[in-house]
Amino acid sequence: MKKLLFTIFFLSCFFLVAKKASAQTFSFSPATAAKKIGEEFIVTVSINVGTSKTQGADLKFTFDDDVLEITEVEKGGFFPKGGYNIQGGSAYLSYGNDQALVTGTGSGVFAKLTLKGKSGGAAKLAVVCTTQTTDSNIWDESTNDVIVCGSIDDPDYTITEDDGGAEATPAVTAAKTPTPTPLVSGITLPTVFGFGVGTALTVLGLTLLF
Repeated sequence: MKKLLFTIFFLSCFFLVAKKASAQTFSFSPATAAKKIGEEFIVTVSINVGTSKTQGADLKFTFDDDVLEITEVEKGGFFPKGGYNIQGGSAYLSYGNDQALVTGTGSGVFAKLTLKGKSGGAAKLAVVCTTQTTDSNIWDESTNDVIVCGSIDDPDYTITEDDGGAEATPAVTAAKTPTPTPLVSGITLPTVFGFGVGTALTVLGLTLLF
């Protein structure tokens, strides 16, 4: 009896892990880090869609912009086109295929974020993911949102003071913070994906193309 219960428990754990590993999701590397004020570091955002035929994806997250700033966003290689929008402590990245009905499978780099500590404190990137279509989404070939929100682990960073215990003096350099600009005038990008990623991106355009 004990052996049977152990086998059932083991198989349940195995299937739960397998399900999470194959889920349509985003991940961050590094997921945790401690950086000093004024220090820049790169976070790679990966996407995994498994065998789902995917035509586009959106990633929305919030952060404490008193502690952290995003100085650069670089498109990854998983999708060929897209753009991003940063407004205060909210970031929205949206990338997709450049032709309607063209899809991708598997996993790859969605984007690379260059972050910089502004002041000491916790600097979590809190991914906004619900059943709504205006936050984080992964769109399949039929424009269904197949993202598995529960499989996303929010990255958690800590910004510390310098070795002397005092806050670092900000360097006098030109700010690289991207200019907040709406992605699409008069329409949200998830809605655009609903009409076909490639055609919509071509006709409507994005503010920041890569």
